[in-house]
Order: sequence, then structure tokens, then C-alpha cells
Amino acid sequence: MPFQTSKLGEILASGALQKHGPFFLLVVLPLVSFVSVHIGLLTGLVFTFLVPGLIFHRFFSLKLHEIIVFVPVFSVLVSTQLIYYLSLAFGYSREIIFASFLVLAVFYGLVNSRKTSAYSFKDALKITRLNKVLLLIFLLIFIISAVVLYRSVWFENDLGIVITGSNWQDTPLHYEIIESINNGNFPPEMPYYAGDSMNYHYFVDFHTAILEKTYGFLPKLLPFLNAAFILVFALSVYSLARVNGKRGAILATVIATFGWGLSYIGLFSALTGGEFNAATNYMYQYNGFLGLPPIFDNLLQQRPMLIGLPVFAFVLALLRDMEDKNKVILAGVVTGLLFPFHAVSFICAYAAYFVSLLLNSNFFKRHHLYFLVSAVIALPFLVSSSSSAAITFAPLWALSFLKDNPVLFYIVNLGIPFLLSFIFITKVKGTILKIVFVMLFLAPNIISITPNSWDMYKFFIFAWVPIAVLSGAALARIRKSLALVLLLLSVLTTASVITYNVGTSSQAASWDEYNLGMWVRNNTEEQAVFLTYYSIHCPPTMIGGRLRVASYVNWPYGHGIALEDIDKRFDDIDLAYTGSEDDLRQVIETYNVMYIYVGNDELSHYPGCVARFNSIEWLEPVYSETVQVYKVAY
Repeated sequence: MPFQTSKLGEILASGALQKHGPFFLLVVLPLVSFVSVHIGLLTGLVFTFLVPGLIFHRFFSLKLHEIIVFVPVFSVLVSTQLIYYLSLAFGYSREIIFASFLVLAVFYGLVNSRKTSAYSFKDALKITRLNKVLLLIFLLIFIISAVVLYRSVWFENDLGIVITGSNWQDTPLHYEIIESINNGNFPPEMPYYAGDSMNYHYFVDFHTAILEKTYGFLPKLLPFLNAAFILVFALSVYSLARVNGKRGAILATVIATFGWGLSYIGLFSALTGGEFNAATNYMYQYNGFLGLPPIFDNLLQQRPMLIGLPVFAFVLALLRDMEDKNKVILAGVVTGLLFPFHAVSFICAYAAYFVSLLLNSNFFKRHHLYFLVSAVIALPFLVSSSSSAAITFAPLWALSFLKDNPVLFYIVNLGIPFLLSFIFITKVKGTILKIVFVMLFLAPNIISITPNSWDMYKFFIFAWVPIAVLSGAALARIRKSLALVLLLLSVLTTASVITYNVGTSSQAASWDEYNLGMWVRNNTEEQAVFLTYYSIHCPPTMIGGRLRVASYVNWPYGHGIALEDIDKRFDDIDLAYTGSEDDLRQVIETYNVMYIYVGNDELSHYPGCVARFNSIEWLEPVYSETVQVYKVAY
């Protein structure tokens, strides 16, 4: 026994257990996950946010603040793509997900045994202890985001499920994608436009679907993940701005996350006049003078941007050092992996690359072309989505949405950080940031790339990254008291965004509709097509995970479907609910409909449809509560 105790002490002293312990833990987690959904969810978070980054960061000369960004960003990109290709080969399932995690665990063990990390976890802990102010800011960003999202996304009250504020319109789309993928829609066709393959950059929803698949139906996972990604974005901006010093980086982080224009003037006017209402005094006006939605609004609801923005900021940081060929390769790899997550971000990353080539043209080296590995990595998705949009040299966004005086429009909408970026543009570091800022700002005013011209506004959101870094560096150069005032005036609009999100309660589904959605999940065939009204909220798809003939017009239109084709589907749906038995039969056969849904939207738009369906012999009522479902029985 003394000999064994001595041997154990030697093993511990040698550090073998410390070195190989993480490997054994990473092997055990997926195995235990087969029998425990709670461990499964924990395992999913570890392997999709940490493990791939912990494997590969040691191959690149990155500073610690860069590694903190690299690990979650790279892990999400790699793990999602790995599971995607394995699922194409073997089928998408919980078992394939955990098998992919085992592959990553083995790879981690092989790499860790041959190449040690430059930074230990102890190093990271020392850094966080020293930067208490920075740690507090990151913690506040996560807490504020999580609280706002908890109160506005899948918030349960007496009436049912609330999806409100900024999220009321687009977030149901993401639930439809997530739930349909986890209910057999893989490789996915558009759940909101049945029969057409998915060419939308949906991989951030696929990542969420993967995590949910490890546990089971968990709609409250989405707000937590959104808050986590907002934190990653804040970390990416800090890392990009760190070259301007800690103060400039902290200011840039706050501006990037919470900054925007001068629309708070209207908020204060409503407050002082006693006319404030959270639902009506939100300071963003679609197709109006305050026509650019604030950055925090976008972070709350635009899920693809939650990956696109951090990757874009990280690529900008890597491309500042074109002499390091490993960083050029890494920039190309993450850009290539990015495309199915966010196509606009992919374009912006290429814009940054061409700017860096231009700046390094006098001493061009062959390794500068290594970035083009991104095109090879993204090629399968580039080919499949090549017809969804075309570059048009016409300012379609500006013609449709730029109102009155363009100079005043941009000053009011982009505010003090925008002005500071111009005023101090020659006095702060970052030539590549300055040129990329101007390029992305000009893009919506010169060209059109997105199928829906409105989506060109997203280039302003990506321009916000260099704007935030440049304005943060500018504020760091001036007197602290003045900088604090200007910072406050830069972020006040976010108060309106928060108030709008926590102060409204738009219902996404009543409890009767929720119960119907759960019944659909458990009692209808996977990938069954439902005939519904072309609404935003659709329980059979958003909760039930089934496909439907058509949805709210801007979803398929923004994803490359022609308006005339969408209108044809809308006309067919109207005809099915209001026309003859033969009309209904023709629509059912055209779109392979298996079930017909009659909920609140259908009853409102097609009064009398229940009596009409009840009279048709080959429609079998299979769900008859306050909402109805008929099964096509011929």
C-alpha cells in the first residue's frame, strides 16, 4: 500500500493526470450523454463552443484576448460543419451528434499529446482577475442581453407564449427552421415554403438545432444562446480594438454593443410630453427617417449576424498582420466556414481581404493568396446558392429607404460614433478599418446584392464594427469627462430598444395553439406538409416542426424566391380555403399537402371554412379543440 500511494503521488506530481484529464473527460461526456439528456446538453455546449477551438488555437500565434474570441467562434463554425457533413453521409440524429463529439475528443487527445498550448487556464484566470472593470462590462453585456431576451423570446404568461419586441417577426422563422430540422427536415427544405431547398444562411439555426437535439424540445435555449453570442461579439470587438489600448478597446466594446444614433431625442420628447408608450414610441421607423434599426436591436433578433459579426471582427484583426502566413490562412478558413452562417458577412470579409491586399501591394507575397482557401471551403454552398441573388450596380436600398436629406439621415441614424469616426479618421490607428468602414458605408448607396433590397441595410451593421473601434479610439484620446458624456449620448438609443422589448407582450401562440403544436409533433408524420394561412406565427411549424405551403411574404422573398411565385402560392392557399372541393383537391396535389390547419388566422381570413371542410368526405378531422386539423384521407 505505501508503494502504491507513492506511485500515485509520482503520477500526480508528474502532471500526467493534469495533462490527460481533459481528454478522458471529453471521452466520457459523449458516452454518458447517450443516457442523460442533461449531460447531453452540457456536452453539446462544451463541444460546440470550446473543443475545436481548444484543439486548433495552438497552431497559431494568437494573443490571449484573440484566443478568447477564436475558441468559441472557431468551435461553432467547425462543429456545425462537421455534424452537417456527417449527417449528410449517415443521417441527422442524436447518435451522429455524439459520435462527432467522440471524434473531436480523440482528435483533441492526439493533438494535445504532441503540441502543448501556449496558454493555460491558469493564465486566463490571472488575466480576468487583473481586469475587473473589463470583466464587469462583459458580465453586464451578457446579463442585460439575457434578461431582455428572457422577457421577449418564448416568455410564458397566462395567455400563452410571448415572442415580442424586436423578435416578434423574424424569430418565429428561426423556430420554424430549428424545429423542422429536429423533426426530420434534413437536408432541409424551407419549412415556410415547402418543396424548395433551403438556400438561406441557416447554419446558426442548425447549431441551435444540434444543441436542442441533445436534450429534446427546449425552445428557451434560443434566448440563452443569443445572449452568449452577443457576449462573443463584444469579445471580438474588444480583441480587434485592443491595439488602441485598454481604454479605447473598452469604449469600442460598449459602443459596438449598445451604441447608435440620435433617435433617443424622440424618446425623451415622448417622456417629457407624457405620451410615452413602449409599443408605439420605439425609435425605429421602417421606411421612415429613423430607418436604420439600432445595433442592439439587430443583436437581439438577427440570429445569423450573431455569428457573422464576430467572425468579421476576427477576420479584420487577423488581416492586420499579412506578414504572418498562418493568420492569413486562418482568416481564409474562418471566412470559408462562415458562408452558410451569413452570406453578407462572407462578402464583408472578402472586402476586408481586398483592402488588405491593396495596402500590402508594394510588398506582395505568395502567402497573401492563402486567404482564397475560403472559396474552396465555401464552394458547395456557393454553388447551391448562386442563383439566389445577383450584384446590381444600382442604389436600390437608397432609392427605396433613404429619406430626404442623406447627410442628415446618416448623422441622425448613426449618431456620434459615426461623426467621431470621420472627425478623427486621420488621428487614430487602423488604415484597414478606415477603408473598410468607408467601403461598407458606401455599398448600399451604390450596389444591390441581396434579393430583397431592404437587406442591404445590413452593410451598415457590419460598418458599425470599424465605426465602433475608430470612435472608441477617438474617445480614448480626449478628456475623460467629455468622453463619458459623448459615450452616454452614443448609447442612449439602446434604452428605447430595451424598453420596447421588455414593455410589450405580443402573443406568438395561445395555450390552445401551443397544445396543438405539441400534438402535431407527437401525432403527425415527419416532414408532413400543412396547408395554413401565410402568417408569421404558425403553431404546426414553429412548435410542431412540420412544413407548410407558404408563410409571411418577406421570409421566402428575402431568401431568393421570386415575388410572382410567392403570390401564386398565396392565391392557391386562398382558393383552397374558399373555393370548391375540386379547387382544394388541386392545391393539395400541387403541394403534397397531408394536413389542413384551421387556427385563429385561418378563421379570421376564411370565415366559413370549417363548415366547408366538414362537408368534404375525404377530409378526416383528427384534432378538434378551439383549433382544427384535418387529415387528407384519399
